[in-house]
Amino acid sequence: MGDHGTIEPHFWVADLARARRFYEDALGFRVVESFPPDAPSWFQMGRGAAKVMITTLPDPAKATGTQSYAAGVAARRGGGAAALYLHVESVDAVHEACVAADAVIREPLWNPWWGGRQFTVADPDGNWWSPYQHDVGGPHGVGGRPATGGERRA
Repeated sequence: MGDHGTIEPHFWVADLARARRFYEDALGFRVVESFPPDAPSWFQMGRGAAKVMITTLPDPAKATGTQSYAAGVAARRGGGAAALYLHVESVDAVHEACVAADAVIREPLWNPWWGGRQFTVADPDGNWWSPYQHDVGGPHGVGGRPATGGERRA
C-alpha cells in the first residue's frame, strides 16, 4: 500500500536554513530529499515514519511561473491554526534537545489526564508541535494521577 493513508504536512517557511536547523536539532528530523540539488528550496524531512516538507515562502508580489501556487499559499498565510502531535520514544529527551536548540517552549512538560507525557514547542515560523510519549505511567500519566490545572499550562 505504500504511503497511502499517511499525512505529510507541508510547511512554508520564511527562512529555510533556520527551519531546517530547528527540525534537525530540536525535533530530530533528518533530510530525506531536497530540490533542486544545487541550491535546495524544498526539503522532505523524516523522523521514523513521520515526514514533513519545508519550502521557502516566496514574496507573493514577486512569484512567477511555478511559484504561482506558492504565491497563493503566501497570500493566505496565517489563515488557520493547527498543532501537530509527534509521537516519540522519549519526550524528555526531545524536550532537552528543544531547550538546547533555544526553541520556544509554548507548554511545559506535563502529564495530561488522558495519560502519557507531552510538551508544546513552536517552530521558527510559529507552527506548534506537541511531542508526545504515550507509554508513560498509568491511564492518567506518571503515577496514575490526573493532571491538575497547574500542570496543564505554563
